[in-house]
Amino acid sequence: MDVLIRFGFTIDEIKSMMDTNNLIDSVSDKDIYELIDILEKAGCQDSHIKNIFLCNPFYLTRDVLEVNHFIQKLYEIGLSSLFVLFDSNPYILNMSDRDLDQFYHEKIKEGMNKEEILDTINYSMVF
Repeated sequence: MDVLIRFGFTIDEIKSMMDTNNLIDSVSDKDIYELIDILEKAGCQDSHIKNIFLCNPFYLTRDVLEVNHFIQKLYEIGLSSLFVLFDSNPYILNMSDRDLDQFYHEKIKEGMNKEEILDTINYSMVF
């Protein structure tokens, strides 16, 4: 948890995140650093990352490799400016690349084009 304190979270914020996701206490500082790094590479600034962690503490217990696969899938389908997506909908980070792929192909079968699907993901996808 030292990494969260060094990142600027208060003890009360950390307790609140742990109350929501009690598995956080078993996550290593190394994994938290890697999860932060993933978000930074996606364009997130410290304020975005803090918002993501506070709103979606379940992200802190995601597998780093799975998150990387998910973000790669977002890029593959044509999304960019991921920091905007993650900051406005931090719960999307709970998805897997398989969930996203399934969602994308279902929308194609429903007759949506790529731009409509990207708009759905960016502006109205709720978890």
